[in-house]
Amino acid sequence: MKTVKALLYYLGISNGVTGIWALFFPKQFYTSFPGFGFHWIDIMGPFSDHLTRDVGAFFCAIGSMAIFAVIRPAINKIRLACYSNLVFAVPHLIYHCYMIHMFPTAADKFWGILALALGAIAPVIILLKLNVTKSI
Repeated sequence: MKTVKALLYYLGISNGVTGIWALFFPKQFYTSFPGFGFHWIDIMGPFSDHLTRDVGAFFCAIGSMAIFAVIRPAINKIRLACYSNLVFAVPHLIYHCYMIHMFPTAADKFWGILALALGAIAPVIILLKLNVTKSI
């Protein structure tokens, strides 16, 4: 159960921080995401305040589902949080793998794909653990 909680916290916090940043500071998100000297959004196309805020709200929603599954654990809530993350994370990862040439450096490529892969792998690990334990 500790692994499940830790991974749910990871999904909740990583999606929540991304969402809050995009929702409340869309221009800064666009020009400097993910931070640490990297910038992955502005190389993809022109800025849209509306789209960036919508994406931020989506990330907040998906992150809050994972946090809620930790605070009020039940198998169905945890599965819903995982499946919703997978519905987003897998196509997102595939898109960026296909568009990897748009990342300017090898470091951008490595860290970008790794971060996206973690978002897709974490829910799979949780679901596999749930199938083994069958209860919370």
